[in-house]
Amino acid sequence: MPNDEMGKRALPQPPEVSDLPILIIVGGFLLFVAIAISGLLLFLKKEAPRALAPRVEQHFPQPSLQKLPQNDLAQFEAAQRGALSGYAWVDRDHGVARIPIDDAMRMVAARGVHAYDPLQASSATAADAPGGEP
Repeated sequence: MPNDEMGKRALPQPPEVSDLPILIIVGGFLLFVAIAISGLLLFLKKEAPRALAPRVEQHFPQPSLQKLPQNDLAQFEAAQRGALSGYAWVDRDHGVARIPIDDAMRMVAARGVHAYDPLQASSATAADAPGGEP
C-alpha cells in the first residue's frame, strides 16, 4: 500500500461538498451590503441633500506682505528712540510725564541706596489726601 509507506496524510476535501450553499451565502451577504449602501444613500439624499454635493472651493485672499520691511523697521526704531529720548505727557490730569531715559537713569542713580523707595508726596498732595494734616 502506497499510503502506508508514506505515512498518514490529510487527503483533499471529498467532492461530495456542494458549492451551491456557499455561493448562496456569499451572494446573500453581497446583496445585503448593496441594499444597505443604497438605503443609506437614499436616506442621505432625502435628509441632507447637500451632504453628497461636491464642496465649493473657497479662495482666500493673498496675505499682504511688506514691500520694504527695512523701511518699516527703521520707522519703528525711530519712533521707539523718539519715545525713549523725548518729553511727553502720559497723564496730564495726574501730573505723570515721560522723560528721556538717560535723565531717568541719572535720577535713579543719584538716589543711591534709596533708588527704588517710594517717592515722597509733596505737602499740597499730603494735605489733600485722606488722613493728611490740614
